[in-house]
Amino acid sequence: MPLDIRNVGKSFGRIKALDDVSLSIGTGELICFLGPSGCGKTTLLRVIAGLERPDSGTVLLDNQDLSTVPARKRNFGMVFQSYTLFPNMTIWANIAYGLECRKWSKKDTALQVNKMLSLVHLEDQAHKYPHQLSGGQQQRVALARALAPGPSVLLLDEPLSALDAKVREELREEIKTLQQRLEITTIMVTHDQEEALTMADRIMVMKDGRVMQTGTPMEIYQLPENPFVAQFIGRMNIVPADIGIPFSSNGGFKGPTPKTLGIRPENIHLLDPPEAEETLIGVVDRILRLGNVTRVKITLKKRSGHDPITLVSEVQGSGRDLHIGEELSLVIDPETVRVLE
Repeated sequence: MPLDIRNVGKSFGRIKALDDVSLSIGTGELICFLGPSGCGKTTLLRVIAGLERPDSGTVLLDNQDLSTVPARKRNFGMVFQSYTLFPNMTIWANIAYGLECRKWSKKDTALQVNKMLSLVHLEDQAHKYPHQLSGGQQQRVALARALAPGPSVLLLDEPLSALDAKVREELREEIKTLQQRLEITTIMVTHDQEEALTMADRIMVMKDGRVMQTGTPMEIYQLPENPFVAQFIGRMNIVPADIGIPFSSNGGFKGPTPKTLGIRPENIHLLDPPEAEETLIGVVDRILRLGNVTRVKITLKKRSGHDPITLVSEVQGSGRDLHIGEELSLVIDPETVRVLE
């Protein structure tokens, strides 16, 4: 079902946790709330779930105002970072719990629990207890329990942050596949940019309770609208616009001469320096070899009116021909330079 968040505000004392947040989420869409700790993303999720009351604004599900609907009647499934499974119940009983609370018949409950166990590939674990499962398996149980009653919306609050990297990567794919298969509207809170980029249909980047930018993962990465988004998603070189780096009017920029530009490291190409004076020349300060990619720190030759400016370039391969102290020219396609205003 479609979900609309309209002008939601929420304060805790003098702290404004949410500042006029609006967003429309389509049926079957997976959207990530992404941002640093304290940016308001979990507070927004709790407002949507009905666990917090907003000071202003509304949340609508399929055009129905949820303001007076208590959390238990919103038919939302929720998965937390800490699993929150009942330790004294078997896996089967944990998944059945929500169905029994909704007065499902024993027959329908059994059919649905078995279906959920199959979806998360835990059919052979039904009679075990949570402490007998790994962290990844416990989170699969939590997901199955949230999905069992057939919720209108699935809410995921940092569901993978307690897991190790390999398990986290596996579960990302499983959750995304399951979400697409069930076509369930899903909101996931995360501070992990890689998680957001790989799983989301759209990302909403937040800072200090405000929406900084909303778009597809590639829009957010390639076309950041401000320095915060540019630096929070991936790596970005932020430089003054008057140092001589060419740029196009990408993003529809039509204002006066801009002050700030952003360039992704992979868009800075390094070549032997030519004779032309107008070419950007830099000196290699540091080389960091990361296997298939080499990260190179280069300080631009000092230009009048500017302090030394250091840029980071990323080149494919080991970069074995590069040496500390050598001079190189920086070749940058103007179409890849982002105006950050």
